[in-house]
Amino acid sequence: MSDPIERFFSIDSPLRRAPEFGGRAYEYRPQQRTMAVAVAAHLEDGRNLCVEAPTGVGKTFAYLVPTVLHALARQLPVVVATHTISLQEQILRKDVPVLAGLLGVPFETALAMGRSNYVCLRRLQALGQIDAERFTVEGALKELKLIWQWVTATPTGSLGDLGFEPARSLWEVICCERGNCLNARCPHFRQCFLMRARTRLQKAHLIVANHALFFSDLAMKQQGQTDEGGVLPAYCAVVLDEAHLIEDCAAEHLGLQAGSFAIRRGLRRLYHKDSDRGLLAAGPWAEARDAIARAAAASDLFFGRVVEWLEPQPQDPLRYTVPGHIPNYLDVPLLQAIQATTATAETLSGDPQTEGTARELIAVGDQLEAQRLNLRRFLDMQAEGHVYWFERHGKDRREVLAKAVPVHVGPLLGISLFRPEVPVVLTSATLAIRGGMGYFLGRIGAEQADQLVLDTPFDFRTQVTLYLPRGLPNPNDTAQFIPAAANHIRRYVQMTGGSAFVLFTSYAMMRSMAAELADFFREAKLRVFVQGEGMPRSKMLEAFREDISSVIFGTSSFWTGVDVPGDALRNVIITRLPFSVPDHPLVAARQEDIESRGGRAFSDYALPEAILRFRQGFGRLIRSRTDSGIVVVLDRRISATGYGKAFLESIPECTVVVE
Repeated sequence: MSDPIERFFSIDSPLRRAPEFGGRAYEYRPQQRTMAVAVAAHLEDGRNLCVEAPTGVGKTFAYLVPTVLHALARQLPVVVATHTISLQEQILRKDVPVLAGLLGVPFETALAMGRSNYVCLRRLQALGQIDAERFTVEGALKELKLIWQWVTATPTGSLGDLGFEPARSLWEVICCERGNCLNARCPHFRQCFLMRARTRLQKAHLIVANHALFFSDLAMKQQGQTDEGGVLPAYCAVVLDEAHLIEDCAAEHLGLQAGSFAIRRGLRRLYHKDSDRGLLAAGPWAEARDAIARAAAASDLFFGRVVEWLEPQPQDPLRYTVPGHIPNYLDVPLLQAIQATTATAETLSGDPQTEGTARELIAVGDQLEAQRLNLRRFLDMQAEGHVYWFERHGKDRREVLAKAVPVHVGPLLGISLFRPEVPVVLTSATLAIRGGMGYFLGRIGAEQADQLVLDTPFDFRTQVTLYLPRGLPNPNDTAQFIPAAANHIRRYVQMTGGSAFVLFTSYAMMRSMAAELADFFREAKLRVFVQGEGMPRSKMLEAFREDISSVIFGTSSFWTGVDVPGDALRNVIITRLPFSVPDHPLVAARQEDIESRGGRAFSDYALPEAILRFRQGFGRLIRSRTDSGIVVVLDRRISATGYGKAFLESIPECTVVVE
């Protein structure tokens, strides 16, 4: 396959015609050609490949062309999974149409989404026949009428196509859900949006998904839940773009969780005593209603006491370390409620008039049973090699989530993902440390994958000036650091007239710095956007691009996956080197694991993780050949410590000014 790939990415590439199909004018990039040839060769040979492809290489076309041709040759789809919605949209709306026009061979593309993203016509019709008393959210009936209008015209039936976000309590009773499907026995089977989507997946050569769905599907298949749990059909290869984010995503989906909100929601769907509403509210099922009411009371008591235990603790999330430390007196009443629900469903099954209600009961019962088993496994710490913790959330922080995730996903992914019969291509702009990807590949169990680190097509020596101011206090001494760093932020923001990202590693420091600089921004007439202060991230970026003299104060989500080319962003200020919070349960457990195996937690985990995040933050500035600007690092440790040199050696060579 390499010969046609080499020709496709040559100086005379068909990509020169890309503008005819809505694409950008083609620039020959040897790095893109090298990557495309390598991807093609590894797919053909069935080998795994990890590629660091800096911004500007054109990595999406470099893997899309060989993967589509590979899928056509094998007559099985290739899955491309990304972390961000923006990259999925770029692939589906921009890259695929251009590629379809240039390849000269027809191919099918499909977007894979979880089943709960689709409206269920049977459940929607059933809900439309129920009184308004079913709804407890103001405005739900109005939303339901809008959904009825939408469902007659939508081509996909997906939540993303709806145009507004309905109340969660409404969508959860009309969406497709596992265990609540009649399949071919459903009167709406031929019109079913989920079945149509699955048919598209079966016919597709290229399937685009997000990391969460991909790893959820992988976990379900590992557990043997492929009949209804698996979303993706059999595939011949996988491309994981934005691969620097897959370790944590895989850990979360290969772990387990249970929470107060999910259990309370499930019980209320069955029966809510105070409002006398729910699936079992009307009918001769008093015993079932009593069992559910007892379980609800036990749930409130159990999680209420957990919150009382968590409130005085200095850490949130709080690690759970002693099996059986918390008595699980919720288990029995919850099991009794589930058994009563299942028994009621059995009395309704087989009758076409009540089959839908039976399915609803079975689905809710299955969800509650999964929560019950996960809570038991959590409290007894049954999953080996996992770290356990509680998180509090909700407006009044009265909701509790119990989570357990694998400390090291490498062994799990080595078995489930990096298997010989399905080649995997991993790619991102930042995977290497000092030119090697051994650390990253070791973390995810892909030590045997081949490595390819490409050069940047940009000239960082002329496009970027890196400022390293001296004399700042240690950022750990926030009382001294914040006012001193604020003085430097004023100066560097004035240097570029705004157009700046100021990146933080904690909300606390970000808010303190915003308060310290509020008068300055007001007097300078510079608009400042502070993450978490009311405006969604996407809206902040949109407003930032429109007002090119504005400034964004952002935390972790602005270090990665943000693309602002041109004059809107000419200044990136990194306030602190992005080391992970050492007392987070997952970070602490990973470091303990390294130490227990004879390693050094700082040099083997904390430092390389921080370097990769630092490279992501640095990479926000230059997104095209015409971009230019400054990067400022206010953390003295980059110059004053021995390990600081590792950060500087992991970014492209640029002009450095030490002040």
